[in-house]
Amino acid sequence: MSRSSTQTFTTQIVWQSLVLLLAAAILTALSVAPALAQSGASNASDAIKFSGKWPRSFQTADGSTLTLHQPQVTAWKGFKTTTALIASEYRKKGAKNPAFGVITVTANTSPDREDDEITLSDLAVTNVNFSTLSRGDLSEVAVKIGSLLPARPLTLSLTRFRASLADQERMADVKGLSTDAPPIFVSEKPAVLLQTNGEPATAPVKGTEGVQFVVNTNWDLLVAGKPRVYFLRIGKSWVSASDIKGPWTPVTELPAALSKLPKDDNWKEATAAIPPQPFKDGAVPVVIVTDRPSELILVKGAPKLKKIPGTRLEWVSNANTDVFFDPSDKTWYFLTSGRWFKTANLMQGPWAFASDSLPDAFQLIPDGQPYSVVRASIPGTSESDEARLQASIPTTARVSRKGPTVNVTYFGEPEFKPIKGTNLAYAVNTNYTVIRVGQKYYVLYKGVWFVGDTPEGPFVPADKVPNDIYKMPPSSPVYNATYVRVYDATPEYVVYGYTAGYLWGFPAWGTFVYGTGWYYPPYWVLRPGWGPIYRPWHVSYGSGVYYLPGRGTFDAHWGRAYGPYGGIAAGGIYNRNTGGYVRGGVAWGPFNQGAYVAVRGPDGNVYRAGIIDGHVYKSWDRKYVTPTNRWASRDGTRAPGNWRQGDPKALGAKQGDLFANKNGDVFRNKKGQWQQHGPKGWQRPSQKAPATKKRKQPVAQPRANQEFLDRHQAGRERGEQLFQQRQEIFQNAERRFQHPSFERFHGFEGRRGGGGRRFR
Repeated sequence: MSRSSTQTFTTQIVWQSLVLLLAAAILTALSVAPALAQSGASNASDAIKFSGKWPRSFQTADGSTLTLHQPQVTAWKGFKTTTALIASEYRKKGAKNPAFGVITVTANTSPDREDDEITLSDLAVTNVNFSTLSRGDLSEVAVKIGSLLPARPLTLSLTRFRASLADQERMADVKGLSTDAPPIFVSEKPAVLLQTNGEPATAPVKGTEGVQFVVNTNWDLLVAGKPRVYFLRIGKSWVSASDIKGPWTPVTELPAALSKLPKDDNWKEATAAIPPQPFKDGAVPVVIVTDRPSELILVKGAPKLKKIPGTRLEWVSNANTDVFFDPSDKTWYFLTSGRWFKTANLMQGPWAFASDSLPDAFQLIPDGQPYSVVRASIPGTSESDEARLQASIPTTARVSRKGPTVNVTYFGEPEFKPIKGTNLAYAVNTNYTVIRVGQKYYVLYKGVWFVGDTPEGPFVPADKVPNDIYKMPPSSPVYNATYVRVYDATPEYVVYGYTAGYLWGFPAWGTFVYGTGWYYPPYWVLRPGWGPIYRPWHVSYGSGVYYLPGRGTFDAHWGRAYGPYGGIAAGGIYNRNTGGYVRGGVAWGPFNQGAYVAVRGPDGNVYRAGIIDGHVYKSWDRKYVTPTNRWASRDGTRAPGNWRQGDPKALGAKQGDLFANKNGDVFRNKKGQWQQHGPKGWQRPSQKAPATKKRKQPVAQPRANQEFLDRHQAGRERGEQLFQQRQEIFQNAERRFQHPSFERFHGFEGRRGGGGRRFR
């Protein structure tokens, strides 16, 4: 081998070694998962835990320093593989100035939205650009740090990761959602919204003679006496009426039969309110009765309008929800379920859909105010883009083929209804999602698809789902099933995943909304001499649903106005196994405070309505179902004892926040001006691109470069802001789910479920 060939070969070896070593270094740095994210690792005790913010500096044994600045995510292909740029500094011991460079990396990703985690595996360096570092110094770096670096799957904050993703294509808008406005009531006095899902229907209270309850409402609404009288519990007080439409008057004494309600969870709140207490200060709320999903705006007296700085808009500061006024055309705007509706007459309506015609002034609503949360529902804002990006990130799990199954029960013989525009049919008389495709039956249960040859099974995990299922229109009550897919399959397991649509959140009209907007009437089984069997479907309205940016999910106004259980779709759901009803909103609220309802749970004849706070797959037995980020990070990461992270400034990193572009250049933003590092130090980048032989005229590269840097800087700042918001939510358990303007609610008595309910 010639001397020249030997030198070339040696240089290649050194360079390849450096690439691998830097990949390991980056893995180490990226593994600095925040304390909140660490909780999801299967062996968190082995994970590297560093404190502090970016940049992060590491010192080798001889005192040289490598500083890595926060990665800039430039692509996330299929939410499976990612590409990122990392602005880096290497300071040789004793050197006056560091060498600046850019490292480009790729990795496989496994995100977990609910735990705010993303696991990186198979990380590789695809490009290293240290223009001022000599080959000899590169070789020296490799020798010094080569034996110190681990290279295993690592976990970091998904919040910071996705916020830095400035160049990701967002999901397309869902077509076919309904724009019909729900009934919207406005009251300047204390009021409650008594909703029945269709005409009110009653069933006997099990074990209590002479007392019935209204099945299809989320209130404790009892019927007793001859002639019949309705008794409605509002907090610790009661009102009564001879007709459900009213008038309603306060009750000082209840019939003796009501004192015999069962002492179980179904009636725990009702029995605690017997005997009735008088309304505080004698303020008896108005009872507004409706038989379909509706919304209620409560205003404490006449609307008090507060001007919003920097816009022409005004905000109703004494309302229990988000209402705005545009004085330019005297129009009122109301936000619910991520949708905007408008009217010229606040008290009387009518209301019309406005999300697709919202004035540009809404984009100017500032941050940091009680009303700022609405920015996530305004098309064109960074918060709205962020919500849509979150909605497109799948949550996945690996399911053993030998493990779970599902036992589907029906109210009588299985009954199926055609899905319009398809050759499919769905089961109507069961609490499960069962779809008939040809001669096969597909069951979607807790994010896992099962398949069987008969409506009753037996069912096994499905390793593929017919494409026809994904052609269902939003007008179908089982439309959310189209957002659960098979991502991979082997002889041992199947990987399933869902996006936000499974939880009824959809990108639409340039923003992110809750529910399809369609009303799906409930299914009834009416039997002479028996109580009705009631199966409600999902609803978009009737719960005062609003978006929670800190969690990326929707929540309901839990309180007196909408009822003690959170929304219209709550009510009495019949348990065929026991011949009784299960009641309460925990079964049918928005998903992040809702549950998957099943007639038969894992304990046999036990009805479960358990709370599942976000991550569907966590409700399964981990023996058979493992969330993807858990098995992707099983190997964990252990930091060697001689690998030390220190304060960047103390270790000589003086530049603060640095950014990279795709050309391998390093930038910083100083007092609002971008500076580029070059042979002469930090200077303003050229505003003109150099001409070439092929192109004599300058091109628009500088402007594109500045836009690229601006986007990444904004994303980095937003990621930090969101991360801090998430910390505040989880560190303060008392307020973790509260709306920013929560204190404006009238007569709040909301409650949150814990680990679910069990009913026999």
